[in-house]
Amino acid sequence: MDGINLRRHRAQRQRRAAMHITCTLLALALLLLGVASAQSPSSQCSLTDREFANDPAMQTMAFDLGYGPQEFRAYVQPDVSAFYQEPPGSRTAATPKHNGHAAKFVNMSTRRVRLFWDPKDGRKGSPMSIMNPFNSAGTASFPGHAFYMSAWEDENEILARFVVDPPTSVYYYDPITVEGDEEATQRNLDALSAEEFASYQEHVSSRAFGEQYFEFTGREYLTIYPRPTPSHKIWRADYLGQEHWVTTKETHIVAMPPEEKLGAITQKGKERLLRDGEPRLLQEYRSEEPMLNMTLKVLSCAPRAFEIPNFLSQTEVDHIMYLTTGMKLHRSTTAGDGGRADDERDSTKDTRTSLNTWVYREKDMIIDSIYRRAADLLRIDEALLRPRSPDEQPQLKNKKSLAEALQLVHYDIGQEYTAHHDFGYADFSRKDQPARFATLLLYLNEGMIGGETEFPRWVNAEGREGLKVEPTVGKAVLFYSQLPDGNLDDLSHHAALPVTKGEKWLMNLWVWDPEYN
Repeated sequence: MDGINLRRHRAQRQRRAAMHITCTLLALALLLLGVASAQSPSSQCSLTDREFANDPAMQTMAFDLGYGPQEFRAYVQPDVSAFYQEPPGSRTAATPKHNGHAAKFVNMSTRRVRLFWDPKDGRKGSPMSIMNPFNSAGTASFPGHAFYMSAWEDENEILARFVVDPPTSVYYYDPITVEGDEEATQRNLDALSAEEFASYQEHVSSRAFGEQYFEFTGREYLTIYPRPTPSHKIWRADYLGQEHWVTTKETHIVAMPPEEKLGAITQKGKERLLRDGEPRLLQEYRSEEPMLNMTLKVLSCAPRAFEIPNFLSQTEVDHIMYLTTGMKLHRSTTAGDGGRADDERDSTKDTRTSLNTWVYREKDMIIDSIYRRAADLLRIDEALLRPRSPDEQPQLKNKKSLAEALQLVHYDIGQEYTAHHDFGYADFSRKDQPARFATLLLYLNEGMIGGETEFPRWVNAEGREGLKVEPTVGKAVLFYSQLPDGNLDDLSHHAALPVTKGEKWLMNLWVWDPEYN
């Protein structure tokens, strides 16, 4: 390596080491400053902060990216026997019927490219995404599915082809390194600007880390190393049927307030703060109990999924359904639709066939109360789920809400959302890599045939079928798209099964970490 590139290489090592330290310190700072534990002081739960932090599935992984030994706290999925509170090796995990998984594609080039699904029958591919230099895109896929990248300016110029081959989930387009030709590789490296070289080396290091992470954990690293650990708490799911409890002052609204009391919320920032001794909004229309006790029951340990009965009252459900009479529902879309310009070639258009609309927290006081209750359930400050004043959570520069608007979804007979992930892949420029962290599903009706929420790849020792959750009025289901070590959870794959009789209504709340991008 010549002197210029040696200096580049040393500088890149220093930057990578500094970035690792920075991300570690950022994660610690967020915890110490209370991002994850600033829920309402009156809200109590069955786990201490130490029990949240000391997850038994976290193990110390040693790795080396070429500039000395380092350590990483990695999530290692426990033996399935632990999910039944039995000794290791006493049970064997069933192989799920559903063999899909995440497929991520990384553009390690300086060019803007297009990603296509390849039908392999002579037709042109189905557009999936447009990827800027050093960016990534992905989808849920199956073994044997084929994809290709083309030049952005000419889709007939094929740059790379990929065939999904488990257990590999991450596929790289790397025109810089020429296998077996060091001189060509060096020429390509020399042609990079300093910024391009730094970006390329970040991917090289992340790829090397991913290989060691896979060897240690048995799963792919779907983010870019280093990614900070989640700043929010994650409920433990040590065994099936495990129960946690959490209290909230956001008790059920049990009597419908008059229309004039349900106007839009106009207060801003900390004007919306409710102090511990103050009454809740619409207090006179709530149940008489001073606190609502919510019980989370573990449905699945991997992915972590919980059900919460009676999260909503019948009055709250009725109010949400009343809101639908004045809203126009639109065809639901999937993440990444913006890169699909040609509907006739879009292979994903039948993936999601429901109708949806959006309900913002400021819609009225009942919707606001649902957000506050969700914040207590998730053990985070409700201020994180709305725009904040400058002095609220001052360690966060972005003052936007970490939550999306509530998505109101309707499924008619035959409509569904096939198995997918809620997470996506952050823009490469975002070193904190924001992504969806948790999903809270709120069921608004029951009695339909079909329409279950399915986790097709849940880890269990009972059978190959997916875990199906039947909709019940007022029930909530919580699951996480991120693992405690900051990786994205491929097992969070889930589906809305087709309705065969009746209809299905639900809402979902997406909360991001470390912020909503």
